[in-house]
Amino acid sequence: MGGVILWISLLLVLTLLLIYTAIPDVFPHRLGIGAWKRHYQPGVALTFDDGPDPTYTPHLLDLLDRYQVKATFFMVGERAAQHPELVQEIVARGHQIGLHCQIHQYAWLISPWKTWRVWTEGLSTLERITGSPVHWIRPPWGTFNLFTFLWFKHHKLNAILWTAEGHDWDARRTPAQIAERILNKVQEGGIIVMHDSGGDAGAPENTLQAVELLMQKIPTEKKLPIIPLDLPDWPMYRRISYRLWEKWENFYARHNHISRINSTSLFRLGKIKYHGPDLCDDQGIILAHEGDLVGELHLDNTRLQIRQTDSHKIAIEALRKVRTSLPVLADYIAQNPEYREIRVFVGLTLLNRGAKGLGFNVQEVPVSPFVRWVGTLQRMIMRIYHPMGKAHSMTRLGEPKLIWVSKDAFIKRWLS
Repeated sequence: MGGVILWISLLLVLTLLLIYTAIPDVFPHRLGIGAWKRHYQPGVALTFDDGPDPTYTPHLLDLLDRYQVKATFFMVGERAAQHPELVQEIVARGHQIGLHCQIHQYAWLISPWKTWRVWTEGLSTLERITGSPVHWIRPPWGTFNLFTFLWFKHHKLNAILWTAEGHDWDARRTPAQIAERILNKVQEGGIIVMHDSGGDAGAPENTLQAVELLMQKIPTEKKLPIIPLDLPDWPMYRRISYRLWEKWENFYARHNHISRINSTSLFRLGKIKYHGPDLCDDQGIILAHEGDLVGELHLDNTRLQIRQTDSHKIAIEALRKVRTSLPVLADYIAQNPEYREIRVFVGLTLLNRGAKGLGFNVQEVPVSPFVRWVGTLQRMIMRIYHPMGKAHSMTRLGEPKLIWVSKDAFIKRWLS
């Protein structure tokens, strides 16, 4: 009988430990349920843990200023209390603040009552120093216990995790190794975590050099901007639909060799065999006919997102983004030998209003099953990416039309 009671007691203890540690950690930390493991803006967000550090953080701030990058600092409360002027300088330079707990201790080793106390103390510390509310938290090592989870939900805060890290806390890692590890993992919507304090002695020196490498290589090699962390007010179903559609778009782009121009342009380019009516210039010279290789224009939907609900403001902002991107596109086409023999650039799109004012020709195409399919896909894209979602009327857009422009005319208009 005593043995049975012992086994039941052990099973009960194990169950309670799982409920307190592993189970609440698996959902936010491993699966991203109840936390944010990525963001939904066009680019990559840079975050730093374990600071502030009076030796390294000022150098990091200068480096970020040099590259005009804004980051998010998840601070340990007791370190922030020791260097309040540094916290205030971080905010004054335009960076964002998040809480990394009052102490830096593994969540599974902290009791429920202490968990609640140290997180509450940390929140009070940062808000007292900055004079502003804190909205984001990140637990040390990204690890939760049951009361960590309950605490941030109770305070209506967002837990922010990451998609890419470089083990920069390990002093044995060179700056190049740190940067390479992060570059191999970073992608659109990614959140990078690095450390401006903590870790091995001397490790932050490697971090500083790695940060500079990343700020040089992410825009050029990955063609992604480094942007401030920003979270949309989206329900879970919209986040899921966005991610599923994003995977489809990435697959389509890879399969059809559609590539980005640079880190900020709204346009992506590919090459296709043209199937449609002859395209002629003003003198009647045929620029493209059936079977010719032409350039294909695509809008980068992630970068066309606009956080507005007023349709007039949306139109103005979209036009501004397009006008900013067109000279960049023209320069890319003019300089890139891959498009030397291409005479015409085309696109099949619902968003054809106003295209003539930007130098494009707009042409009706026969409504075929393929054209209807393109229209259906583009309406789906707009419902996913458009800030007004399904409330935005798609019926007035009609069917897709062919927009096209000769390479020479396009370059002359936007590079002269």
